[in-house]
Amino acid sequence: MWKEKQLWTPLNIILFNLVFSDFLVSILGNPWAFISAINYRWVFGRIGCVLYGFIMSFLGINSVTTLTALAFERYLLIARPFRNSGLNFQHAHTLVLFLWFYSLFLTVPPLLGWGEYVNEAADVSCSVNWEKKSINSMTYITYLFIFGLFIPLLIITFSYVNIINRMRRNAFRMGQVTKAERKVSYMILLMIIAFLTAWSPYAIFALIIQFGNSSGITPGIAVIPSLLAKSSICYNPLIYIGLNVQFQQTWKQTQEKRKKDYSVEVLPTSGIISRDTNVVFPGKARHGKPVNENTKTSNSSQDIPTLITTI
Repeated sequence: MWKEKQLWTPLNIILFNLVFSDFLVSILGNPWAFISAINYRWVFGRIGCVLYGFIMSFLGINSVTTLTALAFERYLLIARPFRNSGLNFQHAHTLVLFLWFYSLFLTVPPLLGWGEYVNEAADVSCSVNWEKKSINSMTYITYLFIFGLFIPLLIITFSYVNIINRMRRNAFRMGQVTKAERKVSYMILLMIIAFLTAWSPYAIFALIIQFGNSSGITPGIAVIPSLLAKSSICYNPLIYIGLNVQFQQTWKQTQEKRKKDYSVEVLPTSGIISRDTNVVFPGKARHGKPVNENTKTSNSSQDIPTLITTI
């Protein structure tokens, strides 16, 4: 993506923000939990726990809000295609900056005393203290869920419902659903499933612990929602890049160009190397001029040459 300038569209800038956020989770967060899991306990101390909890919460909120921005932008593109102002590069950069600051406003308070980051689940990771039933914890968790989950979920639902309704109206007028519309519908379905699969179990689990009866929740059960939430870094790139037509076309062009640049055809018996279709056979010089009879006889006495193409 860095090399292919045509991929740097305003919408893809927001898309890259999602991929970058998920990538940071994989290198700054998951290794800590993996090392602790090997040792059957959290091994990075109190400061490491707070830092880990903040990083994972910050990047998780950033991913959720980026998904929300993508959903709303798709709604504007499909449901309101003739609006006066579209997404441009300045809007995209401003939006990404806003998403990062928005995530900071939601995840910094525990560092300042409103809420706290503590060990969770099987003591191999850290997160917001969902278990402490105090006014301090309850108010922060309410604040986090309203602005970090419920509002994004409402925006995503509103966007997707309107997109589907618009596509249905278009299909009714045209008498059929186009291939592009079917592909968009498929992508929308995957986006909804991915979002709900990753975050709903963790959200329900946290709400039960804070506001309900958590006596029946064991550490083994408690770690499952956390793993599901972290799994979003695996399939988000598949959905937003693997199903992105523009990215697929650019990837294909890049591979074809690389194949053409590095294709080398080798003729072992003559020792002559030819690029592309400029192949030199025995009895011919490199540019088609005949060689002397001795060379021709020598080459003809050998086995049939094998052409090896290295890609």
